[in-house]
Amino acid sequence: MLEIKNLTKAYDDIPALNGFSLDLKKGEVLGLLGPNGAGKTTLISILSGTVGGFTGTVNFQGRNLFADREVKNRLGIVPQDMAFYDELNAMDNLLFWGGLYDVPRSELKKRAAELLELVELAARAKEPVKNFSGGMKRRLNTAIGLLHKPDLLLLDEPTVGIDVQAKVSILDIIRNVGAAGTAVIFTTHQLAEVETTCSRVAIMDRGRILAQGTLDELVRIVGERDVVEIAGDFAAAAFSEAVRDLKGERIELLSAADGLASLAVSDTSEIPRIMDRLFQRELSVTDMKIKSPSLETVFLKLTGRTLRD
Repeated sequence: MLEIKNLTKAYDDIPALNGFSLDLKKGEVLGLLGPNGAGKTTLISILSGTVGGFTGTVNFQGRNLFADREVKNRLGIVPQDMAFYDELNAMDNLLFWGGLYDVPRSELKKRAAELLELVELAARAKEPVKNFSGGMKRRLNTAIGLLHKPDLLLLDEPTVGIDVQAKVSILDIIRNVGAAGTAVIFTTHQLAEVETTCSRVAIMDRGRILAQGTLDELVRIVGERDVVEIAGDFAAAAFSEAVRDLKGERIELLSAADGLASLAVSDTSEIPRIMDRLFQRELSVTDMKIKSPSLETVFLKLTGRTLRD
């Protein structure tokens, strides 16, 4: 359905996308996971048509996305910034945006009412949006993107700045939209969101995809090994040097930052050897945790940093 090849975009010679390529099928819900600055918003902006000056190709339903307005209109877009009018009520916002999407007038009011039910705003349909909470506004933003029954829905950080209840509601909507056959790309840096919502996950950093697949497929990148997370008062370089000659088939350094490092071990019997080495080098250790392989450890292995970096 969607085929992106070698998409490249730079800002002042700093690459935001670097040969980005991706395929997406009908009904797939793809979580695009990456830290701030990975290029997620740039990708959504290019697909939405709000950013130019890039190279590469994007085909949607077998046609050039940027050369065919009919195809472009099959996209639904939910930007990170709110896309509605605060002074209007929820129903009037949907009627306004539905007109811009060329939804037939005979269908528009019914479709708007259905979406207000879907996002649990029907009881507040006539209330000015300026009175809504952050979570309610996010749900309205999502409803606007769904007005014209798109074949592909793009959401950029759709759960930013909202409470847990509103977040759960939006993720439920995303799952249901995918189950109904709409392809979905949503960007996030929240691991739990992609673990519970997506049929496929793509890990992105520095403008390109490092790995993609189902959750189980990605976790197999780390393998069956346990992950040891060590915190303390140490510099990243000192930690890396301390364990340098311990690394091999049984111990792998996944990431090292000032005060926090992670290693994959084939057997927990390796942990005393690691700790002895750190104590020999007089590195201060304040905490140590043993974790099972997860999406977070895959991200650490591929990027050498956490999602919070």
